[in-house]
Amino acid sequence: MIKLIASDVDGTLMREGERVIPPSLFPLIRSMKENGIHFAVCSGRQYANLRRLFAPVADDIGYICENGSLVVWQNQVIAKETIDRKTGQDLMRAILRQPDSEVLLSGVDTCYIQPKQEEYISHMRNHVGNTTTVVEDVCGVTDDFIKISLYRKSGVDAQLAAQFADFAPYLIPVVGRSSWMDFLRENCDKGTAMDALCAHLQISMEDSIAFGDNENDLPLVGHTGTLYAMADGHPKLIEQADHTTMDVVEELHRLLHI
Repeated sequence: MIKLIASDVDGTLMREGERVIPPSLFPLIRSMKENGIHFAVCSGRQYANLRRLFAPVADDIGYICENGSLVVWQNQVIAKETIDRKTGQDLMRAILRQPDSEVLLSGVDTCYIQPKQEEYISHMRNHVGNTTTVVEDVCGVTDDFIKISLYRKSGVDAQLAAQFADFAPYLIPVVGRSSWMDFLRENCDKGTAMDALCAHLQISMEDSIAFGDNENDLPLVGHTGTLYAMADGHPKLIEQADHTTMDVVEELHRLLHI
């Protein structure tokens, strides 16, 4: 019996070039709720960003944010993983030393940036859609360090990730969208966040379904009853997934008959 459905956003619900959630999803989420089926968004994005994207149903869904570092249900934080302050500061300094790279520090309610280029501010606020605080020294932020990210407009790859090998195994680099690399605490990912949400809702893992498209969705393997990969997604995820699809909303209609 399906009791929980979780979906990634970028590349999954929002396809290439799209910047809004398909409007047809919102009435479906309401119908799911009426039928006792929970919906959660499962993304690398921040909580405030996701609430704006899902505004028509913002209070009706759960949130797995920051690639699993923060889990929120009905405005209550039910799981939060933080990065040790000294380790986080060392990591952010290392990111700032990388050519053409910007740093992003995620707190619970806002993200913090120390921009090298003015355009990075506009990118975060207007393109990514984050609630963003500009600071002179990101290492001096007193908020909890939820997630730390590297942004490189030209793209990130395994070679760049290797530059941060000294931070393993405490911090694990996760490549999300092509320009971003997220650093999370060890044993903190979308899979562990799904476990926390299922436990809070008293739902068996076998009664959950998840949708994703990229390597940062791989941790969902073994933490959800059925995993769907987007048919044009990352080959590693497709290899591990139970099924593929090209349209999440269409697939949900087929599965749920609502």
